[in-house]
Amino acid sequence: MLASVIIYSFIAGLSTVFGIYLVRRFEKWTKKNAILLISFSIGVLLANAFFHLLPESIALNPTWFYWTLGTIFLLFLIEHFVIIHSCHEEGCDTHAIGITSLLGITLHSLIDGIVIGVGFEVSFALGLLTSLAVIFHETAEGVFIYTLLIQDKIFRNKALLFSWIVALATPFGAIITFLLIQGVSPLVLSWLLAATGGSFIYIAASDLVPEAHKKYSFLNIFLVLVGIIFVLIIGKFLT
Repeated sequence: MLASVIIYSFIAGLSTVFGIYLVRRFEKWTKKNAILLISFSIGVLLANAFFHLLPESIALNPTWFYWTLGTIFLLFLIEHFVIIHSCHEEGCDTHAIGITSLLGITLHSLIDGIVIGVGFEVSFALGLLTSLAVIFHETAEGVFIYTLLIQDKIFRNKALLFSWIVALATPFGAIITFLLIQGVSPLVLSWLLAATGGSFIYIAASDLVPEAHKKYSFLNIFLVLVGIIFVLIIGKFLT
């Protein structure tokens, strides 16, 4: 199972780099169409949380909701005080990125790796579904990270290097987490699953949904549904 963790977490990390290189190679096209990937990712994240992660947690522990809600609130605090998102609309307030913000973004990628490690500890099927959710949203995240970095004069020349650091945080978090939680009790595993579900709900609702709302399109709505159906289909094949 460790091999699966390594392979899929590195693919997830490289998906961030893939988003970065899309911006570098096809900047106008990528920025214009990133919303389509975002909409699909919303469906994938929410479906994974409500159809797989939370049901697994509920089966092990009836107090799962404390951990889910607690994770959502914790991520809100981290994002509120540390992470600064880029702004893609003309006339809006744009904040320069600093060391603290960069650390916050790296922490976000580290958390993505942690949820992959937790998923594979439960089963290959859950690990794969969790990895797919991370892969899709990290591709869109790579677009935003690189765009944010090149807006700051200090980071402009080293944007690609810092982007790789952010990307590699995902496999690092996945491998370390998987090794540390070997043989944990079902109760602890239920806490981790509930927290993972909470992180997916928060990422979808806080980071991705506002981006999808910036441009109204029936295609956005359709792709959210496609993301949900995609998880249902993959889940049926794996279970």
